[in-house]
Amino acid sequence: MPVGKNGYVNLYSHGDQGVDLIADVTGYFTRSSANGYTPTDPTRFVDTREGLGTSRGMVPGQAQFGVQIAGTRGVPAGAKAVALNVTVTNPRAAGHLAVFPSGQITPNTSNVNFTSGQTIADSVIVPVGADGRIIVRNGSWDPADVIVDVVGYYSPDSLSAYIPVRPIRDLDTRDSSQWSSGPLKANGYIYSTYGEEQPTATGMVLNTTVTNTGGAGHLTVFPDPNALWQYQNKTHTRPVPPNSSNLNWTAGKTVPNLVQASTGANGIVDFWNRSGNNVDLVIDIFGVYDRH
Repeated sequence: MPVGKNGYVNLYSHGDQGVDLIADVTGYFTRSSANGYTPTDPTRFVDTREGLGTSRGMVPGQAQFGVQIAGTRGVPAGAKAVALNVTVTNPRAAGHLAVFPSGQITPNTSNVNFTSGQTIADSVIVPVGADGRIIVRNGSWDPADVIVDVVGYYSPDSLSAYIPVRPIRDLDTRDSSQWSSGPLKANGYIYSTYGEEQPTATGMVLNTTVTNTGGAGHLTVFPDPNALWQYQNKTHTRPVPPNSSNLNWTAGKTVPNLVQASTGANGIVDFWNRSGNNVDLVIDIFGVYDRH
């Protein structure tokens, strides 16, 4: 989120009733020399349902596990922090997940909050420990399954810097004056050509929201392997979405999540509806990672 000239950000509730609010600061971006960002194709590092990245089976309540991040699966040993999408599913009771560097005590902050039976994802940026690992802790008193997808990393050798912008609504499938094709079709996708407007961009920071959901599903965001000219002359091939999710929903729910999306080699980002029902999709731009 951009910070105003006075050093403040505003948090505004649009509801008709009062709410309690918790805001945790996990880092900041400056114009001085710092670690740059390298986006990656979404890569699943952990799935406790399959025993990927940790032991198979639900994470017990008040328990934690470590994940080797730096020096493995495309993330270099010199990475200082990592961008994740963390999902909890099948929780037996309400609770939260905390994600933090190895070698540190558990913080009194939360990264993902959930209720019993809920599947929910959240975007997480976390430093890695000196050993290249992060820790995921289940703050609930009961077990839950956990999924961790890596979408990028920060390192001294990475070249992209974050440039925040005033939030811009890029797409709203409910708005026929802006989008004439209607809802995002079941198991279909929409692509956005961010590279046309931002040719030096390597990644986009977006807030994606699904609404008018007819059934359970999830949204997958990843770079398109086709070039724009292939879409224009209809020689493109249908992309194959990866085994990752950026947000999850059930019937009738409106669900948002922040997405750090790689623009890939062609500057095109795909938004896949991984469900058997149509959904409406809203995309807001919050910033761009630029390699200049």
